[in-house]
Amino acid sequence: MDEDNYRQAYERINTAPCVFEKGILSLKCQCAYQHLFRLADRQGVGCTDVPMQQSCRLFLDHLRQQTRFIFKINIDGPLPHNKEIKVQNGGMLGMQKLMLAESNSEIVEDIAGLIMKSVECYGAIENIPYNQVIPSVANYKTRPKRKRK
Repeated sequence: MDEDNYRQAYERINTAPCVFEKGILSLKCQCAYQHLFRLADRQGVGCTDVPMQQSCRLFLDHLRQQTRFIFKINIDGPLPHNKEIKVQNGGMLGMQKLMLAESNSEIVEDIAGLIMKSVECYGAIENIPYNQVIPSVANYKTRPKRKRK
């Protein structure tokens, strides 16, 4: 299957893609609304709740804007893969520390639950104290690159 056909099939199958797909596929995050599927030899993640998908998108957009200075980049559009992994996984681990102070888990059990709880606590996604979440993004260690022989 060539890449164009794959993209078209992916968009047909996954009409509501999860914005935290990279975090979920890296096995560091989970969500109550995730829907895992396989296409060709790859995995994908969809969202089963469109309003929650929009809330997640808004949260992730705010988090990306707040963390751009960490990476010392000023680009419009998607972040490089490794930096996006840091934002998604580190950001959600930071949210987990913020919202569930007693949790020391390195796996986020429910992305949507944390976002809903933060909105209840702070009134809106824009009001979340991102300055308390950003250190987790900065300190998140991605998997080291494999050396090719």
